[in-house]
Amino acid sequence: MILVPIVVVNVVILGLIVFVVKKLLLSDTMKAVGTIKQVEAEVRKKEETIRMEIDVHEKEFLTKKTEAEAALEEKRKVSEAEVTKMKENVLNEAKKEGSNIIEQAKKNEEKFRQQLALDMEDKAVDYAGQVFQMVSSDMMSVELNKALISELLDALEEIDASSITIDGDGAEFTSSHPIEPDQKNRLEGLIKDKFGLEIKVEEKVDEAVLGGLILKLGSLEIDGSLRNRYQEAVTEVKKSA
Repeated sequence: MILVPIVVVNVVILGLIVFVVKKLLLSDTMKAVGTIKQVEAEVRKKEETIRMEIDVHEKEFLTKKTEAEAALEEKRKVSEAEVTKMKENVLNEAKKEGSNIIEQAKKNEEKFRQQLALDMEDKAVDYAGQVFQMVSSDMMSVELNKALISELLDALEEIDASSITIDGDGAEFTSSHPIEPDQKNRLEGLIKDKFGLEIKVEEKVDEAVLGGLILKLGSLEIDGSLRNRYQEAVTEVKKSA
């Protein structure tokens, strides 16, 4: 009979122990669960913070990327504009240079034509002189020379020398044939009367003059030669042509 209470007591004690152990275990479990939940909450909070930071960085990256693309596009447009301007400048310079070359070529062509025309005139005068020398006899040349000099002296006699200024004191007389004594004396007298110069006429003979006389007194030149008449005739023929 005594064993039954002891058993009951043991059972009760065992139950109490089990209860206490369960309670202790449950309390630790709840604490652990609470700790786990707290850790999870902190982890979630950190994850949210990290996610927000990532979003901010992504937005900043997109903003900077957009700004960089816009700046790059602007630079591209500026570069294209500069290249276009450079091309236009190069083309304009090339056109200008081309125009200058063409203009210079035209000027050179005109100079060449003028020089060619002058050369042709000189050739025409040379040919006329050669023809004259071939078809005229010595007597004809002498008589023509005298006639041309007489015309020059007559013209010199008609000159109003008051309006003529002679610079320098040099004198030169060129004729195709020696001047006749009477014509030489008349020429010296006219020079003295018209210009007040005492000059002894010493002529230079040059067959290229063809006939007549070229008179030079300082800066004054009077060309009464046959060659000069041919030259004037060629010029007039060219004008009429």
